[in-house]
Order: sequence, then C-alpha cells, then structure tokens
Amino acid sequence: MINNEKQSENMKNYRKSKAVQTTSLRSKERNVGLYIFLTLLAIFWLFPLLIVVLTSIKTQMEVVSKGVFALPLEIHLENFLQAWETGHFNIFYRNSLIICFTKVPAGIFVASLAAFPLAKYNFRLRNTIFLFFLLGLGIPIHIILLPVSIMLKKMHLLNTLGALFFPYIAYGLPLQILICRGFFRTIPTDMIDAARIDGCSEFTIYLRILLPLAKPALAALFIIDFLATWNEFLMALIFIHSEKWKTVPLGMMYFQGQFSSSYPLITAGTILSILPVLIIFFSLQRYFVTGITAGALKG
Repeated sequence: MINNEKQSENMKNYRKSKAVQTTSLRSKERNVGLYIFLTLLAIFWLFPLLIVVLTSIKTQMEVVSKGVFALPLEIHLENFLQAWETGHFNIFYRNSLIICFTKVPAGIFVASLAAFPLAKYNFRLRNTIFLFFLLGLGIPIHIILLPVSIMLKKMHLLNTLGALFFPYIAYGLPLQILICRGFFRTIPTDMIDAARIDGCSEFTIYLRILLPLAKPALAALFIIDFLATWNEFLMALIFIHSEKWKTVPLGMMYFQGQFSSSYPLITAGTILSILPVLIIFFSLQRYFVTGITAGALKG
C-alpha cells in the first residue's frame, strides 16, 4: 500500500516536472519566434537607411552605372564636405540648433511649471484647465498659420528666429503638460508634504524634488520635442523667408531642388540633417520608454 502511494506521488511529481518543462520549451519557442520577427522587422526598417548611407559614399558615376544596391568601390567622404559647403549647412545648423536648444528647454520648463499644480494641487476647475490644455492636441496647425502670421508681423518678429520660438513653445505645450502631469502624479504626495513641513517653498519643492525625480519623463520629452522642433517645416516655411534664418528642413528643400540629379550629394545632405537627432536619441534613449510609459498611463 505504501509502495503504491509512493509510486502515485512519484508519478504526480513526474507529470508536474514534465508540464513545467513543456511550458518552458513552448515559452522559449515563442521567444525565438518573436526575436526572429523583430530582427526581420528591424532589417526591413533599416534597409532604406543602409541604401542612403551606401549612396552617400559613392560617386555619381557609380550610382548611375551600378545602382544604389551595389557596394562602393571606394569610400568618398568628400561628398559630405561638398554637401556641407554648397548647401550652406553651417547656416541651417546654426539656426536649428539655436531654436532647439532654447525652445526645447524653455518649453519643458513652462510645461512642468503648469503640470505641477495640475498634478499635486486640489483646487476648483483643475480638470477643466487640464482639458483646456489638451484641446491644443486637436487643433490642426493649418488653422493657426494666418492669424499667427498677422500677429508676428505686428510684433515685428516675422522673418526672424523669434517667429519660430514662441509658436513652437505654444504648440508643444499640450503634449508636454500631459506627460509631465502624468509623471508628477506618480511621485508620493507624502514626500511633498514632508518637504513643506521642513520649510521648503513650493518652487523649492518643484526644483529640488519634482524635477530630479522626473528625469525620465523630462528626457523623453526632450527627445520628442527636439525631434519635432528639428523637423518642423510648415511654420518655418511660412514665417521665414530670409536665407540667413532658414532651418535645416528648409535648407534641405532648396538643397534638393538645386542638386536633384546628384544622388550622392542629396543622400549626404540627408545624413547631415538627421545626425543631431540621432545623437540626442542615443544619448537619452535609456530614459525614453520609462518617461513615455509613466506619462501616458497615469491619471
């Protein structure tokens, strides 16, 4: 009788072990399939970029005779120097970098100031004010171009970098406030109350507690806003007419029209135009998913 019970127990343990092994094997198979799918997807998305890079280091004769898919016989980095000089990228880079490194921090600062009370204060119309900000996400940019142009002209800002600075900040605030408010709501209120008991002012709490804890969200916002500001084309096209104030997207449009048949120069200019965005993204990518997730999922 005892032997039968031991055999039955051993059989149950064997079945449990077998089930665990089967589940683990199926999970590994699913993971392998997922990795293969993601690898193929990455190749699919990176293939056009590879073609651009290969074309940018060839001569025009190689591109015409052998096509864009052939490997270059010799690497011609002078295409980048020629594109930089003939396309006046030094001017376009200067203007875009000035706009990005002034507008992006200023916009995030203003948005975080607005998000702090919306996330941590209890007052009347708090949700109404928040919804008012969110309405900006649904306003098409084409609707505001004419009134903003008239306003900028009366303020004597048209055809200057100031014509881009203020509209860029205003148009970026809704998304920035949404993400900052969502992340601020994850910070324990007890921590803020303890800081108040210790005598900290509201601005000190914002500066010394909220901002350091919100680094992932702020870094994610910096990436998103830098990318949007660097690539913005329509407002720059309407508000900027002078060559000395054009940004990189405007410069690329005229550069492409000037060298439409020179594929190595066009692709070299394309790589030059996306280089700062890639540097910013890879520098801050470890904060990106955390910041977006917290800002999107919280209250």
